[in-house]
Amino acid sequence: MTLRHRRHTWIRRTGLAGLGLLCALPLMAQTLTDTFVVRMEIQGSCVVLNASDIDFGTGAAMPGQKEMSGTIRLQCTKDLPFTVGLDGGRTTGDVNARAMEGADGVRIPYTLSRDSATGPNWGNDSSSAASGVGAGLGSAHEIALTVHAKVDVNGDEPAGQYADTVTVTLSY
Repeated sequence: MTLRHRRHTWIRRTGLAGLGLLCALPLMAQTLTDTFVVRMEIQGSCVVLNASDIDFGTGAAMPGQKEMSGTIRLQCTKDLPFTVGLDGGRTTGDVNARAMEGADGVRIPYTLSRDSATGPNWGNDSSSAASGVGAGLGSAHEIALTVHAKVDVNGDEPAGQYADTVTVTLSY
């Protein structure tokens, strides 16, 4: 068997005889497709940015009323309902009998309200807490709630510093 004859026999046996035929045909382009999902979940959240102190100032114990205000700044996810409650403070724990206490145990009553210094007490329950709807997160969507405070000074309070600590509760 000649070398040429052996080569043709090998091509026939391996199936490579049609290789020349395949090379002569144009290749057919194929396109395959698939899909995928793009998703995210935004969870509702709120944050108290800060609650400013309310300072009635320094002065003589002259009888009369003093009114001051503070601000609670917060942010909540857009359209998320929230409530903001204020507890009764550390001195009494009672939203209807809040008081600042001095070092000697003397107490000076005060009130906190949402609408004005003479409005109803701002508490933690559904009837006295502030409520609203979030505007979004980020500095452009900050919500500022005013806390109105009023103290009645009798004129017979001893000299000293008086204070109470109130806890803000943000629920959503």
